[in-house]
Amino acid sequence: MATGTTKRNADLWPDANTDIVRSETRYFGRLTSLATWRSEYLFRTRLIRSLVRGKPGTSSGNIGSSVRNAQSGKKISAVLTYNSKLPWLVTNVHAVFNNGKKPPRAVQGASDLGVATTSDPTSGKIEKWGLEDPYNSIQLDEVMPNLVPYGLGEGPAATPNVMDVSQPYGILCGEGFPGGRAFFRSVNEQRGRYLGGETGVVDTYPDIPKIPEMSEAICSVWIAKSSAVPTATRSLAGMLIGSTLGVVTAYSLGTESNASRFSNGDITARWVLSPGVPIISLKVDDQYNLRRKASARVWAVALNALGEVYYMTETPTDVPGDKGEDATKSAWYTGRTASWHLLESTRRVARQDDFDKNALRGGYSPRSPSNSMNLSREQLAAEAREIDRFLRHKPAHFRKVCEGWDMQRKLEVDFASDDGHGAGERIFVIDCGLAEGVPPRVERYSRSIGLVEDSTPTAGDQTSVKLKPPPSLFGDVGGVPSPSKVVTPEIQLPRCPPPTPMSPIDGSTVVHDWRSATMDLRNYHQATISATALDCSIHSVLTLAEDPLHSSTDAAPAAAAATHIDQNAREIPGRRTRFLAIGTKTGNVIIWNARDDESAASPEPIRIIQTESPEISCVAVTALYLVHGGSDGLVQAWDPLASTLDPIRTLNARSNGRVPRHMMIMNPTLREGTYAAVGAIFLDPDPSILRGIVSFGAFLRYWSYSSKGQSSGRKRRIRHSDLHGRLASRRLGGTVAGYIAAEERELRRENEQRAKEQNRLRNRFGVGALGDLTEEEAIRYAQMISEEAYQQDEQRRTSASDSAADASLDTASSFSETSLDTVTPEPSVTDQSPPPPANPATGAEGDYERQIQQAIRLSLLEGANDLGQSPHGNSSGEYEFAVTYKAKSNKKGKNSGSNSPYAGHTPVNGFGSGPSRPVVNEDEDLALALSLSMQEQEQAHSSMAEAVSAGAASPQDEFPPLETEGVGKGKGVRRW
Repeated sequence: MATGTTKRNADLWPDANTDIVRSETRYFGRLTSLATWRSEYLFRTRLIRSLVRGKPGTSSGNIGSSVRNAQSGKKISAVLTYNSKLPWLVTNVHAVFNNGKKPPRAVQGASDLGVATTSDPTSGKIEKWGLEDPYNSIQLDEVMPNLVPYGLGEGPAATPNVMDVSQPYGILCGEGFPGGRAFFRSVNEQRGRYLGGETGVVDTYPDIPKIPEMSEAICSVWIAKSSAVPTATRSLAGMLIGSTLGVVTAYSLGTESNASRFSNGDITARWVLSPGVPIISLKVDDQYNLRRKASARVWAVALNALGEVYYMTETPTDVPGDKGEDATKSAWYTGRTASWHLLESTRRVARQDDFDKNALRGGYSPRSPSNSMNLSREQLAAEAREIDRFLRHKPAHFRKVCEGWDMQRKLEVDFASDDGHGAGERIFVIDCGLAEGVPPRVERYSRSIGLVEDSTPTAGDQTSVKLKPPPSLFGDVGGVPSPSKVVTPEIQLPRCPPPTPMSPIDGSTVVHDWRSATMDLRNYHQATISATALDCSIHSVLTLAEDPLHSSTDAAPAAAAATHIDQNAREIPGRRTRFLAIGTKTGNVIIWNARDDESAASPEPIRIIQTESPEISCVAVTALYLVHGGSDGLVQAWDPLASTLDPIRTLNARSNGRVPRHMMIMNPTLREGTYAAVGAIFLDPDPSILRGIVSFGAFLRYWSYSSKGQSSGRKRRIRHSDLHGRLASRRLGGTVAGYIAAEERELRRENEQRAKEQNRLRNRFGVGALGDLTEEEAIRYAQMISEEAYQQDEQRRTSASDSAADASLDTASSFSETSLDTVTPEPSVTDQSPPPPANPATGAEGDYERQIQQAIRLSLLEGANDLGQSPHGNSSGEYEFAVTYKAKSNKKGKNSGSNSPYAGHTPVNGFGSGPSRPVVNEDEDLALALSLSMQEQEQAHSSMAEAVSAGAASPQDEFPPLETEGVGKGKGVRRW
């Protein structure tokens, strides 16, 4: 038997064993909110078949469904390709498909130039927004041609320009060269503007760090995709910007209500996380709400070039300043109301040297203080000066004293992963293998929370958070007891059940415990990672408290809440799976379950896809299917569950790779870019709707396929509405109950057929325990029984032939020496009694043996007829030939025709003259047939002159010629 791990990996790897059948419980993302295992299977099968069929959709939001196209009578298509009207290839796409009665809207941008446009993907119409803005971002090669990017040179750190787009709010672009700034354009504005230009007054405050702007570049940006985060943070976090100096700045997107004093693009908060080390990636929970905020869940994560991970569990509080005071100063003070926590296992590692100097310089880094530290003004000023000193360090300094410098790492965060205890978020740090000395690796960090006393030191992968202690039910527990409440050592206070993170016991500290695991890359440890994606389906981004299938857990008792939640989590169809996919530069796509078991030290992938693209440039995944984009422009859809090993559908064919001439003239510094590569893929968050957008070059392709199994209407009869090909009846009505009843009938029918087959095998082979054997053992047993029966038949045939040969010799001698008067034909075959078999059997097997013996005897008789007998000479009607001997006639020259089987035999002593005929037994009959055949063979080799002169017929002639006398003159004529 194959182990569970072997079955899980069957048919997925190049050296897979095709004999292994995957029978374990499958892990998949849910397609519907209130789902069952069966409904998910049926719905998934129908959607996959609809995607393979490729029929265009006819509902609202599909191609050709707009009013203008409907009035013009254009034919509805499933795919629409249109020009984005951007001067360079599209790198970012975001769309809102469910836009009420309005058609979907999309925004697409080119990060290299910082420009973007909006469009209607159902008609391909490009709106004026973005076309009238003259802004174009300058390239790094134009500003500093000799600067090595990604901090690998001696100068300041720099990156290509970065961008993030949001259809509800606009675009946010960051200039990656030293001295670059962030550029923002709202959807309600035709012209954009730079963010954060007022910093002159900050130099007068000693407790605020001084940022050298001329050496600072923007290397990571984030803009809200919905109103969830701005609402939960009270407009303090609508945009986040990370710089190459380790500074994170928050900006507002404004609000329609008057509760917030911020407008579009106002600076709200600022932190220094890792001075001098770039913040290369920012991830924010787009579904963050007040319920998650009350549970103190992680809502923002930052990653720097040394692999350090910072996360935030609390939101900042607005600290308004005096009227006319600098907004930047208020942003620094607002940032102190919420602190970023460092994931301890990712702390920077000092590079070893001979004198251990790097151990002191490389393992320490200051950070922006928070109000919870209760620092004085002098301490705040000293901390600011320490940050200023680190801000002046170049990347070469950190590469010298620290290990693991890589500005091309990628970050993915599963904010909705839940362990049932108010935590469970998972952070994925992906080393792409592009930096020297940093191999490709995918590291996963899972968070859990606990409570410890203040006297207990925290170590390892733990981050302690001190919360304000509420009053205890038992007085001042852990503090100095009052004289009226003295507790003796013999008496112990009753222990309360573990409280939630928002209600810790007195004198306790919330501890964030992180567990790390390295994702198994199989045989792709040397492959370079080029693209990453995390499933963003609407059901994959829900926590346990928000999941409709988990609503029953709220009524569980507090003592058994954890066990109840874990049990229900296992019962949810698909086990709340969320796919994580990475693409490599060798054309492979590796897929994991991001919420795999925490106990696994190295979670294994659920599938590895070998695409036809030479390199994966972009990848996107939903709960239903995965879409990859290659460097050659090829876009294909795949099934992560491997129901088919081939791609489901090709959404875009390969491009010729030719760059338009006008684009080459407009962007001479971007000639090294791959224009034909797929830049971005955006899929509908609803996995039950088959639509999405992909960009290749400056073009966009929008697809929308029908998700219905069969078309409804009276024009065409639905013959096979059942997914399994059975005819649907009115009684079933296409419901799930009908499917279940039909399958139950099929199972009963299969069980009956299987029982009949087992009964037949038992009767055939005579073994009552045949059903207890395995399939291989049953086959070997049947083969052994068949060989034994065949050998017995061969022995029986051999013994019968030997006895017949001996009898023929005896009979031939008796014919020559003994004179017989008469010969009577043998009795009928049915009247003969067969000789007793060597091994007598009983029942059905005995009848079978008797039939075999009778068939052997008939075959021998037929052989005798073929050699020398004529079927037309039967006189008795019981045999095919008759043996009759008559005395010689007195007339000379006239011999009556003879029906004798051979002509050379002459009867003696009046043979055949008597009226009575002796009965010949069976052995004499067989012996006669064999002797006839032997004599015919001897006559064929010897001379037959005497027989011919005597007028005997040839033994081979079945109809010998008749000897008649001639009529008239001339010779006699031989007539046939």
